[in-house]
Amino acid sequence: MKTAFLSASILVIGLATVTFGQAPNIETVLAQRLALEKKTVLEKGKRISKTGIALGEICDLSDPVAARVFRDYGAMWIGRSNVFAEFKQGINGDSIRFLANCVFDSEAEVSLYHSNVASKSLNAGGVQIQLQEAAMEALVEARKEAATLGLAITPRGGSIAATRTYDDTVRLWRSRFLPGLANWTAKGKISRRDAEAAKSLPIREQVARVLEWESRGYYFSTDFSKSILYSVAAPGASQHIFMVALDVEQFGNSKVRAVLARHGWFQTVKSDLPHFTYLGVEEKALPSLGLESVTVSGQKFWIPKL
Repeated sequence: MKTAFLSASILVIGLATVTFGQAPNIETVLAQRLALEKKTVLEKGKRISKTGIALGEICDLSDPVAARVFRDYGAMWIGRSNVFAEFKQGINGDSIRFLANCVFDSEAEVSLYHSNVASKSLNAGGVQIQLQEAAMEALVEARKEAATLGLAITPRGGSIAATRTYDDTVRLWRSRFLPGLANWTAKGKISRRDAEAAKSLPIREQVARVLEWESRGYYFSTDFSKSILYSVAAPGASQHIFMVALDVEQFGNSKVRAVLARHGWFQTVKSDLPHFTYLGVEEKALPSLGLESVTVSGQKFWIPKL
């Protein structure tokens, strides 16, 4: 499990220095913020406090899967919610470790993360959901405002509309991966031998294989017209795992989207129309935090500017 040892939690990413009026990219924003953070490292058996965390310690962009995850889901890293889990280590509980994965590799890693993040539950429209505290509090306020306008904000897709386990993300992945494989095999674009081999690959390698096929135009979304990552997340990489995402039933209502935005909830995964991410800042601040807006199907998405 890839981890970074930090001595202070990462909260709101501050406004990056902008030159000549140019909005920064997300890597610049994160790099500037992380450079100020402290971490604890072990050198010759001793704990030493150092300042400065490299982006690669948070998400290894040399890995093609991690790089793609950062590109498509990276908006959550600049949000108000802390996506790092804090927990004590050592006999005296005198050190703090923060999980720094942008892709988790097992249910054990995700369970450990969930057990160390402050969260709240809510029964919304008959569905029990769980989110990080700040995200849930903002959602509750958004639902209150929506109610005064005669609107509703409810989960789409049951309890997994909010927090998901690693196994949830694997199951959702397979719900797109297997039909996509069958489709392209039937059309002769992927050989049966390659298809069977892909089924047996470790999940991370399987994701990389699918992305390679998609680079050739063999898409694995539900209608085979776009990337699988605009339909479901790579296993272990969903914003839902970090407890800062919610699929909303009323996503098509512009008034509902406006209410959610006023409370820090934005659409951040291009083409995933029901999916909203809690960033906890005003919309006008998003460009200075390394995000840029794109419009898909008449809806605005704030995605990482790379």
